[in-house]
Amino acid sequence: MRSSPPVRRVGSRANNVSGTYASRKMGCTIQFESHTVELWAVYIMEYDPQVLEYYDQPTPLELHYQAKSGRAVTVSHTPDFLVLRQDGVWLEEWKHENKLLELAIAQPHRYQRDERGVWRCPPGEEAASHLGLSYRVRSSAELSPQIIRNLIFLEDYFFAPDVEPVLATRLIERVRNFPGTSLTRLMQEQPQVPLDIVFALIARSSLYVDLEAAPLIDHEAVLLFPDRATAEAHALLLASRTRTEAAFEGERPSRHVALTAGSRVLWDGRIWTLINLGHTTVTLHPDEGPLMEVALSSFLDLIDAGKITLPRAVPSPLMESLHPEAERLWRSASLRDLEIANQRYPLVIAYREQRSTSVAGTPVPARTLRSWVARFNEAEAKYGIPSSPSNSRHPRSRTLVPSTVPTATSANSADLPYFRSGPSTVVSRFVAGPNRRPGGKGHGPPTRTRPGIGS
Repeated sequence: MRSSPPVRRVGSRANNVSGTYASRKMGCTIQFESHTVELWAVYIMEYDPQVLEYYDQPTPLELHYQAKSGRAVTVSHTPDFLVLRQDGVWLEEWKHENKLLELAIAQPHRYQRDERGVWRCPPGEEAASHLGLSYRVRSSAELSPQIIRNLIFLEDYFFAPDVEPVLATRLIERVRNFPGTSLTRLMQEQPQVPLDIVFALIARSSLYVDLEAAPLIDHEAVLLFPDRATAEAHALLLASRTRTEAAFEGERPSRHVALTAGSRVLWDGRIWTLINLGHTTVTLHPDEGPLMEVALSSFLDLIDAGKITLPRAVPSPLMESLHPEAERLWRSASLRDLEIANQRYPLVIAYREQRSTSVAGTPVPARTLRSWVARFNEAEAKYGIPSSPSNSRHPRSRTLVPSTVPTATSANSADLPYFRSGPSTVVSRFVAGPNRRPGGKGHGPPTRTRPGIGS
């Protein structure tokens, strides 16, 4: 499969637009059958270091299952992708969530959702097992439009020339000393530094940004961190102070929000300033480009549909308002300290909120969990927020640092998604075969190139 061309050419139909993507990771073009599902999946695989290789239209499978009427059915099916990941080799079929809901009714023995809410295809799993592979159904609900837009924005920067080491070190140290600094604030403090340099450091994983939090063009909302663990702990420190506030999400205005001249809104991935709110028309000015007039009724409809949102107000860097001892503990914590504490945080919160189902099944003994909660409560009472661990080699002496759920991108860590890593590592005998040769149907040398910054 890895050395053969795709077994079929994809084509456009009434409800989808097909095409090819020039993959730098694979050195050939990759077919996609839908520009809003499969193409988005390609973007994720292209920049996910967990994905070592991926191939389109890899091999036909013969599926055997019962139709809804009970009649035995045999069909030939070609999965969308063969994906070689650090954790295994998968045949993957991507579909829109709404389509899966329809198929689960029309073909209940082929498409099913299990008790965890995960889509499955039992006949596909059985057919793939005969090849020694795993099979899974992937849904469009797993894809974040914000992440995709930001990956497209960063695509040039992934292959930009290297940043001058002295300048890179200075910017990284600035962010390390003041994690959570907004891009706007960094640019104000470093006016001589081109913005392209910062985006290149983000793309190279030298700086960490949550790609799902905000559009990268909204510089005020883009928060910079030295690594993922610090960002997670920072987010939970903030959430611990304001538990009812949703972290890193745009606010959705309503017709009753007092929008006035000068208000900034987010629409179609761009920041617009409201110039005039008239009785019949609204005048908007983008950061770049001409003015635009929109009918007031259309403007309000876009707000109601959630297509126009308000950029979330960004708090001042949290480090500036920490208790001095909490700040000292934070700065003395190693990356491993933060990672361990971040893993413990969901269990502690579940225990405190008496969510037994979240705690059930954990290998952590109840006595240990109670000890973690006690230290968490002690630190929260003493410093206003939980404090950071002081020595990773002495587990009994650690206090807890909170975290949030894993965010979208990775920094300085090959096991985190959405950023390209170095050369792939062979992880199984299956991966050890030769790379698929460019050429054949749908393949060949990349037909599209995107110049790097400064080229």
